[in-house]
Amino acid sequence: PVRCMRGRHLARAFARVMTMSTMSTVSLNATGGRSSVAALRAARRGSLLGPGFPPNCFRAPESSSRRAPCSLVTRAASGSAKSKKAQAYVCTECGYDANQWYGQCPGCKVWDSMKVMRGVTEPSTASSGKSSGGGAGARAVARIAETSAIEEASSIGIGRKSGRVKSGWVAEANPPRALRDVLGGKAKGSTMPRMRLSRELGKEIERVLGGGVVPGGMTLVGGDPGVGKSTILLQLAGLLGKGDPKEELEADEDGADEGGSSVGVLYASGEESVEQVAGRAERMGIDPDGVFLYSATRLENILEAVSRLKPAALVVDSIQTVFLEDATGSPGSVSQVRECATALLHAAKTTGMPVFIVGHVTKSGDIAGPRVLEHIVDVVLYLEGDADRAVRILRGHKNRYGSTDEVGVFQMSDEGMKPVASPSALFLGERVLSPDVSAAPTVTVQGSRPFMLEVQALTNERADAGESNPSPAPPIRTAVGLRFERMQLLLAVLAKFVLGRSVLKNDVFINIVGGMKLDDPSTDVAVALAIASSFVEKPLPPDMCFFGEVGLGGELRPVMQSERRIAEAATMGFRRVLLPEAGSDESTEKAAKKNGVELVRCKTMADALQAALDVRPTRSAAKSQPNGSWPSKFPRKKKSGGE
Repeated sequence: PVRCMRGRHLARAFARVMTMSTMSTVSLNATGGRSSVAALRAARRGSLLGPGFPPNCFRAPESSSRRAPCSLVTRAASGSAKSKKAQAYVCTECGYDANQWYGQCPGCKVWDSMKVMRGVTEPSTASSGKSSGGGAGARAVARIAETSAIEEASSIGIGRKSGRVKSGWVAEANPPRALRDVLGGKAKGSTMPRMRLSRELGKEIERVLGGGVVPGGMTLVGGDPGVGKSTILLQLAGLLGKGDPKEELEADEDGADEGGSSVGVLYASGEESVEQVAGRAERMGIDPDGVFLYSATRLENILEAVSRLKPAALVVDSIQTVFLEDATGSPGSVSQVRECATALLHAAKTTGMPVFIVGHVTKSGDIAGPRVLEHIVDVVLYLEGDADRAVRILRGHKNRYGSTDEVGVFQMSDEGMKPVASPSALFLGERVLSPDVSAAPTVTVQGSRPFMLEVQALTNERADAGESNPSPAPPIRTAVGLRFERMQLLLAVLAKFVLGRSVLKNDVFINIVGGMKLDDPSTDVAVALAIASSFVEKPLPPDMCFFGEVGLGGELRPVMQSERRIAEAATMGFRRVLLPEAGSDESTEKAAKKNGVELVRCKTMADALQAALDVRPTRSAAKSQPNGSWPSKFPRKKKSGGE
């Protein structure tokens, strides 16, 4: 009985081992010649019959070794030959993947950005035949191109023959070409064709894009939720859908469209139904001719619709809602966003079709998903604006075809985005002239267009420490529309050279009226004088405008395009302009006389305080030391008598 009981225990243990191996591999079941359920039942039945084990279905062949079950278990753990199940670590910033975890990403050098992704499938061969690289996005485009037989003609002058589509958009047999041959004696700026946009809205978008839409280009539009990304792209689809083919392409290479005519624009939405998008288009008064609506989240379906319609442009709203079946992860994950963007990039480059995609942003204001998404696309645009204001700013952060300094100013309405002809009148239209308001008008230049803004400041003195308040709270610093580091720098300059250290004990609040964000250092003088006006409780002259950069020594540094700034100030009715003396030359003097503006030249921030507020500056160094000299932190040692 003891031997029989021991045999039954061993039989049950062996049955458990074989059950695990049966569930983890398919090749083991094929060896036994039956399904996994049948093999599992046979294993359990054989373990209960007695000491005669292992069952026949699990016995190793004669040609194999005695440890065949262990080798089969090893094969089951390693996976089949066609696919490999494993886990990978992917960087959430740049998309770098590795088989092990790193504290710092080897790709982008960001700490603690490697996240684990389980169940990653790594096919050994592509679905189209040989492995040619490119990932799931490239394979999806290759399948669509093979089934629909799309004629491949690149819009940038790289022609290719028809045949099996590779994963990339550059032909393997295409030889290197000399730059002189590519230019071919064309006029400057005519090598890259552009699709022109009509109406005032189109002209404002063209300003940001650098002259029009480039065929085959890929544009990413990001912004906060509800700022108007879908609205402006739906209006852009309406402009591209009814464009005149004769004026659409500028400076075409051969003057003819060899690949057939492309009609309409496909607007693919993964967030709204077709009826919802159509209702929004009807409310905004968009011409329905030439615009095709499609609601889908599977990117393969969108690519199939592109191959059937052959549209002139494609809009995908948004990249975080679409997915590829071959890619791992859920929609919006790092792998899905990267592969979907790659598939759309391949489709754009192979067909010459411009692609616009909408990208969500995170709490920090960056595009959600991997950082590689911004590297894949050709143009990155950000739509900025506050929810309680109607002003929207379209700003370029990356542009391979133009400048990133240009901005487009729009105003949100029931009919969609409306371009603003005069941004200065918009930002200064609600200006309040009151002795209680410390506001300083300034002129900034964004790209090729100057416009005026108003900088407001408020200072509030903190209570000193006493018996009732032994540990007062530190002063508050708030800047809206201005970089916080820039405000801290200007406060340090004011405390040391202009207003004294008592200004550091005050709460300071800065606001740029209109919701505009200032990155131009030429507005330093306006910000500093607005703070000084609130601190000394004296208003600035209402007919004076200010611009200039403030250095760390309190000096005023010159800025570029002073003539255009003076002309814009004169247009808005200002008669005096305070500017750095170093940047005033003959051209500036001529511009001032032409526009009837008086120039107030200042060398330092202390001179600007006296000219604008008629206040004598308080220098911290002069207050601490009678002669303005500071003792050395490292005094010289007295020499000994033997030296």
